[in-house]
Amino acid sequence: TVNDVAVGNCRDGTSNCEDCRLRPVTDVVTAHFTLCQKPWHCLPHDNGLIQHRLCRELVSEWFKVRKDLETGWMEESKRLFGGNGKGDEHALPNGTFQTEQFFGFCNKMGQNGYIPMKVPAHLE
Repeated sequence: TVNDVAVGNCRDGTSNCEDCRLRPVTDVVTAHFTLCQKPWHCLPHDNGLIQHRLCRELVSEWFKVRKDLETGWMEESKRLFGGNGKGDEHALPNGTFQTEQFFGFCNKMGQNGYIPMKVPAHLE
């Protein structure tokens, strides 16, 4: 890719093919994070290149799924333990690094900035 334009032949050897990086993320059914790296590396992918725009969206979706999972745990904990601070309660992390991208699960860029998931004891 040069200046957001694919150069060279397509992977199937033809000279004309769809650049799948331009597809809306809502069309993506599955993704492998080789190019983007693992979401828990807390990489912002914010330099504007086509592959970084797609990675930013995919990573954001991954963190949305994590947030949904942990929100469910939090609601279940409140239901089971009443939210009184005495039981096995679950709270979402409050990381500060690019919260619109990482939803509070990263404190800084890189693996050391990732806030690991804490599975509530009643689910282990």
